[in-house]
Amino acid sequence: MTATTLRRLGDLRLADARQVGGKAASLGELIASGFAVPDGFVLPAGGVGLPADARASLLREGARDLGAGPFAVRSSGVSEDGTEQSFAGMFESILNVPAEEVAAAADRVIASADAGRVADYVHAPNDDGAIAVIVQRMIQPIAAGVALTADPINGDRRSTIVTAVRGTADRLVSGTALGDEWVVQGGTATARRQPERAIDRRQAAQIAEQARLIEAGRHAPQDVEWAIDDQGALWIVQARPMTALPPDVSWDSPAPGAFSRALRFGEWIPEPVTPLFESWLLSTMEESLHAQLRTWIGQHAPRPHHVIVNGWYFYSLNWLSAGAMGRSLPDILWHLIRSPRRVAGVIPPTVRHSIPIFEREWREELLPRHRAAVASAEGRVETVPIAELPALIDSLANLAGIYFASIAALAGSAYKMEINLALFYRRHLARALGGSHLDLLGGLEPPAKPDPHAVATLDWSQAPVPPAATASETAMRPAIEHAGLIEARQAAETAAFEALAGNPRRLSSFRRLLAETQHVVLVREEQVRDLTIGWPVMRRAVIRIGEALAARGVIADPDAVFFLTRAEAVGALESIGDGLQPLTVDVARRRSTLNDHGKLVPPLVVGRTSRVIRAFWDNLPRMVGAVRSEQALVSGAPASPGRATGPVRVIRGPHEFDDLLPGEILVAPLTAPAWTPLFNRAAAVVTDVGSAASHASIIAREYGIPAVVGCGDATSRLRTGMRVTVDGSKGTVEPG
Repeated sequence: MTATTLRRLGDLRLADARQVGGKAASLGELIASGFAVPDGFVLPAGGVGLPADARASLLREGARDLGAGPFAVRSSGVSEDGTEQSFAGMFESILNVPAEEVAAAADRVIASADAGRVADYVHAPNDDGAIAVIVQRMIQPIAAGVALTADPINGDRRSTIVTAVRGTADRLVSGTALGDEWVVQGGTATARRQPERAIDRRQAAQIAEQARLIEAGRHAPQDVEWAIDDQGALWIVQARPMTALPPDVSWDSPAPGAFSRALRFGEWIPEPVTPLFESWLLSTMEESLHAQLRTWIGQHAPRPHHVIVNGWYFYSLNWLSAGAMGRSLPDILWHLIRSPRRVAGVIPPTVRHSIPIFEREWREELLPRHRAAVASAEGRVETVPIAELPALIDSLANLAGIYFASIAALAGSAYKMEINLALFYRRHLARALGGSHLDLLGGLEPPAKPDPHAVATLDWSQAPVPPAATASETAMRPAIEHAGLIEARQAAETAAFEALAGNPRRLSSFRRLLAETQHVVLVREEQVRDLTIGWPVMRRAVIRIGEALAARGVIADPDAVFFLTRAEAVGALESIGDGLQPLTVDVARRRSTLNDHGKLVPPLVVGRTSRVIRAFWDNLPRMVGAVRSEQALVSGAPASPGRATGPVRVIRGPHEFDDLLPGEILVAPLTAPAWTPLFNRAAAVVTDVGSAASHASIIAREYGIPAVVGCGDATSRLRTGMRVTVDGSKGTVEPG
């Protein structure tokens, strides 16, 4: 080997990157640190400018020194694999090159670069556009892939993501293969998907360990390419810094216990919450919700009812803990004696007994009281003195919390009844009929048009979405299509009745279960439509407070009031006219922080979960029929049956509603009543949060489109333009 021109990989260090490129210098550092790297040499960037014959001679000589081959011939850009940008895959790599073809392969690699920048290198040897050429012994892998020492979706530095395919990694890198995906935390490997079953749990943990060691030496998250040969030896093929990672933030809960963003109020909040909403409307609703549940069934929920982590709302699961249940037990037993039908709604086996009493109370008492209070407030909101507006808001917020308690009771009943139906179907019908219980819940009622108070989120900083904004939404799925849904459901019902005809007792139980489930599913969506009737008037009251504060220079504009807390806003309002020091709050900074938090990918659950809560949470999708798929990009709870294939369109809020094109797969944080017109255009719906009783589930069934809900991070893992297949019966989203 001509040492003055060719450089052995083992002799290189990061300081040589200007001559040999970032990739080659990185491989040299790995060898020096004791990692198993295939032996090789590099033709430095200066050698690329040599005459072709001289360059070929050098390369043939270097290959002879390495052995018989075959070889891998790759680029090493001077600016490649840096901390700011990696240029991964920018130039051609050629595998399994025989010794006699190394020079020709190098020519192809050089030609794949910008010829002008390479030629210029002869005159400007520090030019960042130059490349060097690496020649290495070719590993013949039985498996290969990539290990990332931070989750590229949510930025979690405690997770190592290992992807793998059989054979070489070029199928994975090019995107022609999905590959297996493992998540490794604390030495424990968990498979997310395994379409190829290229590696096992032990190998995933071993790969992650090597990647973590490389990260430790380089003090930054790493993107590590690896290969396992037919002898089971693990080789490191490349390592470079990960770029464009989400911020390294902690999702530790500030309070003990477990909290979820996918339950009750969380199913209505798709983004970080504003300070005023969290400290006023949301907190008031929570207090009245739990007070009402104590009145109805004796359930005590420990405080805090929620936590805010990095601006995101997480609702307490601690009322499910053994300790909380134990403290509630005496009161629950007392209510069980006094009002057994109400308490029957706590568990699926007896939930049917509670539905009539909660529905009657809602229709005859809560709904009329709610509507009357809102109507009264609408008549007074513009004329009531400013100082009396907080009391008006408190009254409506308290009623909204009580109304939400009724939703929790009836929507919770719908979910539990659906669990009962799903279990019955799997035990007694699935083997004979196929399909799922969801076939029995479609076409129940045409979806209603959005109301003037329809919201995209509970956060009152966002105005309700007026129907005029969606006036162009014509019924792209006409009445005849809904008739088809009815026929399909009735056919599924008839098939089920016939399958059970030989067992009259079981058939009778099924008929009753089906009728009760279909009824309460419809009641849930009917009930939800009136939850937010008070939002426009409460929002107007808040804006009036903002106008008063802005007029006195407390805040810059009325909308800034949403970035105050309740204590700050009411305190400033009370100080008007008293000559007190005006409130000074850095609203611009709070806005900026909220915007930054909106770019994060929060987990579904924060805090420490007990075994009971974790088992309950993990089992929910399976209880309604979720089926694990080795191909799934994301998975969740099956919500509306059928399969649909199409391009993804990620929609995060009303400002993007018009972007959804007919036939696209709607992928959203969640959906609420204001989202309903989008179901006209969507081929299927996928959400981050939600359950079988959520808006997306019910409306998707009425439009006859597949839906998968509660996927956690679908809006981050699925990108606009990706082609996917949504299976709403199994709860999976796979490559299309």
